Amino acid sequence: NIHSLLSDIDDDLEEIHQYESEIPKLSFFGFTPNREALVFVHTEQDGFDTTSQIHLDDGEISEANFSSPGKDIDEVITHWHQEVLGVRFSGLRPSYQFYDEKLNTHVADLVEKFPGSAVQIIDISEDLTKVLFLIQGNASSGTYMISDHVQSTLIKVGQMYPEIPNSELGFIYTMEIEMRDGLKIPVILTIPPGITQPKNLPAIMLPHGGPEAYDQVGFDEMAQYFANRGYLVIQPNFRGSSGFGSTFTLEGRGEWSGKMQDDLTDTLAALAGNNTIDPERVCIIGSSYGGYAALAGGAFTPELYQCVVAIAPVSDLPRMLNNEASDHGSNHWVVSYWNKVIGDRREDRDKLKDISPVNFADNFMAPVLLLHGDDDTVVPRIHSQRMESALERADKEVEMVRLRGDDHYLSNQETRLEAFIAIANFVDKHMPSE
Repeated sequence: NIHSLLSDIDDDLEEIHQYESEIPKLSFFGFTPNREALVFVHTEQDGFDTTSQIHLDDGEISEANFSSPGKDIDEVITHWHQEVLGVRFSGLRPSYQFYDEKLNTHVADLVEKFPGSAVQIIDISEDLTKVLFLIQGNASSGTYMISDHVQSTLIKVGQMYPEIPNSELGFIYTMEIEMRDGLKIPVILTIPPGITQPKNLPAIMLPHGGPEAYDQVGFDEMAQYFANRGYLVIQPNFRGSSGFGSTFTLEGRGEWSGKMQDDLTDTLAALAGNNTIDPERVCIIGSSYGGYAALAGGAFTPELYQCVVAIAPVSDLPRMLNNEASDHGSNHWVVSYWNKVIGDRREDRDKLKDISPVNFADNFMAPVLLLHGDDDTVVPRIHSQRMESALERADKEVEMVRLRGDDHYLSNQETRLEAFIAIANFVDKHMPSE
């Protein structure tokens, strides 16, 4: 648990900083422009990320230099030689801050030009005059452009999905919804093309993976796929998500199948209450942690969903935590992290069993589709296999799609297409008509 930083001083490595922590607290990303200090990210007392600098000659730490009220740091932007240029901040749409004031103004102007979309910086020229960026959201499925602030030019250089016309895209809408305990969570809705006033639509609940990640405005292929098929797609940034400050993230600690799952339930209730969705026509689809949330939805709130789709899901939490300890060693920080996020694998073993969907197959009312890659090294396929067996023993309707040669992220184009078609057919089959 000792973390130390060594610097080459007078041709000898000397320790300039040390701290003790069960889980790493500082993340180093590169050099300041003068190469005299390292830039690192840490969390301030207000619960949000900032960057500071540690000087390589004496270990002195400077005050925060990149921060934005109410936002975390999503990415530290560097050149290829690890010189830090600036940062991208979190949020439903990204924003930026740089050392160079001209670059600051340049990128701020770009963000302002595309108010309904997300501007993602891809690369910056060595002289900082040109920016390659990607526009995603309501304007496009993904358009690459180069902006040159010296020449005052804006050039389109390519499309991410050239065969998808803008008319086929669902409109992306963001909102906040208040949960039963008063916490407000950010939610993204993707509305089917051609619909301006959604009313009593069939819906897909699509919780993200992680769970310490978050959904933001952009081209989400699963959300757009189902919006194009006539479904309203719901992506709640439930408590425990990252990107909205450490306090929001810590709200999810120990709340798998608890308050994190309640946030999905309360989001559905709010959208049903204002007649946006038809509560009798909702399916839940998720991958990784989202797959766990989908199975938890089927197991612990079975009345809410007409079908359940789990891609590479965790189904057995004691097994997951034991595997982490076996893979990394019991004293590894990864094990400590998961013990804090979910529960201690020894002290909370009974609780972990009680929130593992594999132990509650009898509760399921909706049919279940499981999909898992053969080469998944993040969540072993045994989680889906055991879930399938448990549902079969309980005489429940279940299908299993084995994605041969694919990994945790559906990286293989052929099997990803196979998965999307299987999911669409399954949802269409089990979603009630009006």
